[in-house]
Amino acid sequence: MKYIVGIGYANRLDLLHKAVDSIKPYWPHTIVVDNSDLQDLREEHELRNKVNIFEPPVPLSATQIFNYLLKRGMREGCDAVLFMHHDAEPHEGTPEKFLEILESWQARGDKWGVALTQYDILCAFNLKAVKEVGWWDTVMPNFFADSEYYRRMRMAGYSVIWTHLPVTHHRGQTTKSDPYRLRVFRSSITIHHDYYLAKWGGTTDKEVFTTPFNK
Repeated sequence: MKYIVGIGYANRLDLLHKAVDSIKPYWPHTIVVDNSDLQDLREEHELRNKVNIFEPPVPLSATQIFNYLLKRGMREGCDAVLFMHHDAEPHEGTPEKFLEILESWQARGDKWGVALTQYDILCAFNLKAVKEVGWWDTVMPNFFADSEYYRRMRMAGYSVIWTHLPVTHHRGQTTKSDPYRLRVFRSSITIHHDYYLAKWGGTTDKEVFTTPFNK
């Protein structure tokens, strides 16, 4: 199975190093999206010797990072794209076991769309499903976007599966580590929830529409 692994980074370099060091089997396939304000990773030579670094021309939202990685995976002919939070630390053996599970599904031709460990702290997307379902909705830059995307996967007949593999989440989230980002994040929740209501006719798990905006 051909794959890439994406990690979005904005701050807490210490946690990024911990995350990368926990996924050594993935290093040749890993891309860290440097979303930091001052391009923190330009001088991180040790990190660059382990994984690839991508500097976007402008800062990307979470949904834009997902779409970039999915499109890059397709461009490189991948079967799957894995994503991991920069403050995650898979337990020993988890990276290998996760790949084994994905490869077994691929070999059987299972109709899986998304694979979760401890929710999306480490997750994977089947690019065959993505080609049918489409991209993440970037109107919602973070909050509600995951629920919306997984619902679209299920509506298209693809499974969203919990593997429950052990991954520690250090909870050094980008927003919590930056007062400005946290303020923007909190102030936008109502706006994005209203958009979700308009798009699907109800809040998460109480949607009414089967097509966006009931069209």
